[in-house]
Amino acid sequence: MTVAITTPTGNVGRHVVRLVVQAGLRPRVLLRHPSALPSDVREYVDVVRVDQLDANSVVDATEGIDALYWVDPLTSLPDPLDGYRSATESLVAAVRTNGIRRVVFQSSVGAERRRGWATSTVLPSRRPPSTSWAST
Repeated sequence: MTVAITTPTGNVGRHVVRLVVQAGLRPRVLLRHPSALPSDVREYVDVVRVDQLDANSVVDATEGIDALYWVDPLTSLPDPLDGYRSATESLVAAVRTNGIRRVVFQSSVGAERRRGWATSTVLPSRRPPSTSWAST
């Protein structure tokens, strides 16, 4: 099985890479700056330079893979949602073009909103005993 992992130097991706290598696989790591990958990891992975906001580079980088662990990247665009949208469009293009059947998608879009983007309708009988859960 060939597994590709995005953001392999990030808070989550670096742990995913380690676990996949420990499982005996040689993952393909997709990252914008290959020089950022620690040297002790390089011998266990295949490194591909890719911009997650560029659908063509993502499609090319994911050719022949069976599974993809995708972390939506941070974006420096004026509207972060435009960046997330672009990255997700890259992911969709890769999945469709390359027939990737196993995908884990991780995103923190909306995490900056402490109470979510919409009002929640929680039945009183389903509420946790404390009402402070909504503010944490």
